[in-house]
Amino acid sequence: MAYPIARQLVFPMDPYVVTGPRFGEERSYGGVSWGIHLGEDADAPAGTPVRAAGRGRVVYSALHPGSGDKGNWGNIVIIAHKHPETGKNFFSLYAHLGRRIKERGDPVELGEAIGTIGEGYTPDNGWWEAHLHFAIYTGPWQGTILPGYWKKGQGRTKKSYWRDPSAFITTFPA
Repeated sequence: MAYPIARQLVFPMDPYVVTGPRFGEERSYGGVSWGIHLGEDADAPAGTPVRAAGRGRVVYSALHPGSGDKGNWGNIVIIAHKHPETGKNFFSLYAHLGRRIKERGDPVELGEAIGTIGEGYTPDNGWWEAHLHFAIYTGPWQGTILPGYWKKGQGRTKKSYWRDPSAFITTFPA
């Protein structure tokens, strides 16, 4: 499928402050290894607007509620973009939203609001502290939710499909 060309990228919030976990960090919760973190977590107060990193089209928009027993994505939006120089598709992922403004199939422009940061520890934000999980995926789109972690032998994704979001944005379109 042809997606809109993203000629420029911006960070999904202003200010965008990564507080951790960072891209590529190994993470454990409750003494259980989750694997390598495939995105960045940026803290922000609930209700903070989240904007599209670039021009594109929403390919996924859904609620994956969490609970005190099991955290999840909460509201998640995934946007497909086309690289202006290589013509290859890439995807920006936004999770732990309290509200989604955009739905599957919607076009988005650079910096356009796509949702807001969710209130902490609610089903809508996946049962985490208020923050944004932001990731860049360059692999093939399969039409399903993408994982937040990579674990050797798990087979859910390839680590090589993921990019450090801050580095990707600051060096784009290189």
